[in-house]
Formats: sequence, C-alpha cells, structure tokens
Amino acid sequence: MDSVLKEYGRLQKSGDFGKYVSDIDQLLGALQKARNTINSAPQSRREQLALVKSSTTAFAEKIGNTQKDIHSSLSKYSKALDKKFKIDIETSYNRSAFPPSSRTLLDRAIAMHLIREGHFEPADKLIKDASLSIPDVIEEEFKNMYWILAALRGHDLKPAIDWAASKREKLAAMGSNLEFSLHRLQFIHYLLTTVDEETGEPVNSTRRALQYARENFAPFGERHMASLSKLMCAFLFNSNLEKSPYVNIFLSPSAWDDVAKSFTKEFCSLLGLSSDSPLYLAAAAGAIALPTLLKVGTIMREKHTEWSSENELPVEIPLPESMFQFHAIFVCPVSKEQTTDENPPMMMPCGHIVAKESLGRMSKGNPNQRFKCPYCPNESIPNQAIRVYF
Repeated sequence: MDSVLKEYGRLQKSGDFGKYVSDIDQLLGALQKARNTINSAPQSRREQLALVKSSTTAFAEKIGNTQKDIHSSLSKYSKALDKKFKIDIETSYNRSAFPPSSRTLLDRAIAMHLIREGHFEPADKLIKDASLSIPDVIEEEFKNMYWILAALRGHDLKPAIDWAASKREKLAAMGSNLEFSLHRLQFIHYLLTTVDEETGEPVNSTRRALQYARENFAPFGERHMASLSKLMCAFLFNSNLEKSPYVNIFLSPSAWDDVAKSFTKEFCSLLGLSSDSPLYLAAAAGAIALPTLLKVGTIMREKHTEWSSENELPVEIPLPESMFQFHAIFVCPVSKEQTTDENPPMMMPCGHIVAKESLGRMSKGNPNQRFKCPYCPNESIPNQAIRVYF
C-alpha cells in the first residue's frame, strides 16, 4: 500500500484547484484593468490589447502546466491502484440484487442516508426527481437533531436537556439514561468552569454546580444514587481533581463525544431507526467481505464449481461486533430458521448449538436416542442438551 499512499499524497498536493482559481482571478483582474484603461483613454486601445494578448498567453500557459501536473498525478495514482488491486471487483457484483423493480427502494435508501447524514439539499433533490414518498416530518426531525448536536459541539447542553425532558416517559420506557447523563455533564461543566460563558465574568463554580445539583438531580436519586454520590464527593477534591479518585469522571476527554453519540442513538431509537445508516452499514460490511468473496470467486472459477445455496454466502465473514451486533437472535444452522421461545436454541455437550426442533429431528423424537453432531464427530443424546439464553 506504500506506493498507493505515496501517489495519493502527490495527487493531494498537486490536485489543488485553488491554483486554477488564483490564476483565473489574476487574468480577470488584468482584463478588467485593460478595459477600464481603454474606456478612459481610447487612444491606448492598441497598446492595451497587445498587453492583454501577451498576458493571456502567459496565463494560459501557466494554467496548462498546472493542468498537466494534475493529470500526471492522477494517471500515476490510477496506475498504482491498478497495480495493487489486480482483481476485477465487477466479478463480485450481483446484477440480480437490484432489478429495475427495486430501483425505488434503492433511491429511498440513498435519500434516507442523505437525510440521516444531514445532507438535506441533495436529499430533497433526489426525493423530488425520483418521486419518493418520504414524510417531511422525518427530515424536520433530523434537522432538529443536527441543531441540537451543533449546540452540543459548542458545549451548550440546554437544547439536548430540553429535548430529553420532553421525551422523559418514552426514554424511561426504553431504559435510557440519557437525561441523567446530560444533567451530569452539565454539573461537571459548571464545576470546572470558573468564567460565565455569556458575560465573561468570574463565577463561583462550586456554588453554581451545587445549585444546579439541587435543582435538577432529585428525580434521579433513586435510580442513580451511586453516581450522584460520586458527583457530590468530588466537591472534596475540587482543588485537585487531577489526583482525585474521580479523575475519570470529571476530566474525561471523550465526555462530550460520548454524550453526543448517546443522544444520537436515543433520538434515532424514538424514531424507530437505528443510530447508524443502514446504507452505510451495508457498504461497510461489503467492504469488509469483498476481499474474501473475491478470493472465493477466483477459486470457484478455477475449479469450475458454483455455490448452490441461495441467499447464503459460501464462507463465513467475521464482522466486528462493535458495528454489526444489533439484537440477540440465533439462527439454527440446521433449519436456517430463527429460534423462538417455543423453539429455543439448545447447546449440545460438544458446544455446538441448534434449535430444539432440529434436535428432535436428529434424534427422531427419542430423548434417549444417540445422534452425531452435524458439525463435529461427537455424539450425544437430547437430554444432555441445555437451553441457551442470549
């Protein structure tokens, strides 16, 4: 990858179109100056046109050289990519995955992704051009979300706190701690800030934080008593928080980012949406799986074999749980069906797990019938299997 990164760095350096803008601005300035001179002194027309011609030629040559540098860097970067990535990724593209009938669904996914990312103008254009039916309220909600996030980036918690208070019952039903987290961060911010943000006047940070705690922490006493106790004990170390037992709470460098992520997650949850765009997750999963799938495809072509199972990958693709773990479900590897309370997952002594119904079919309904595990040589009986809870 070193050669690719090297050429990419060169492309970034030479591909600055600001050079074009600067050169063209200078050329326009020279033309305007010549025009003004001719208007004020018509007798200098021939002389000014000669100057314009020479300066235009010089600027054109300069712009041409800049363009050559960009094209040269782009060409070298493309060659470096082709040399590094020799496999044609077109071989992994399944054209039947997006038939013409699904075009509207694909357009909608793209439009929703743009809305979720805060790109409202191109989203509106796509919705109009593709005649999509996406309720205006969704875009308005996300505009509100980004307004609140902008305030959070400016260390202004009030819009987020007001929103959380207005959704208190719904957030409580979800088991969310967002409202308390926002109030806790505001308390910490007050305790660490010795100057009023609005007036610039010095303030008694301890008194202000204590007053805020009295006014806002009472509703959270029963559920968050342990956290509140730590916040109150921090007053004892206010002059030396760096060496206190609470340094991780009060001087956390990621505190504002963490609360912004938590706010985004809860905001999307109340809309019935995931915190990450499904289109982004699909693209990320595809990028992770692509090298393995290309390799498998090459092997299959060489051996003249095909993968026969529909809607199933030929190999297992491990994906990072931090991004791709959504909810606790288990799909039986034998029946290919999700387990339920009536058909729960059962773990055999060898450690492999199948659905209860699959266990019954393998043992032919006899609880004492020995059978071989479909994934290893070990044998067991249904009575030895235990239920698994996710």
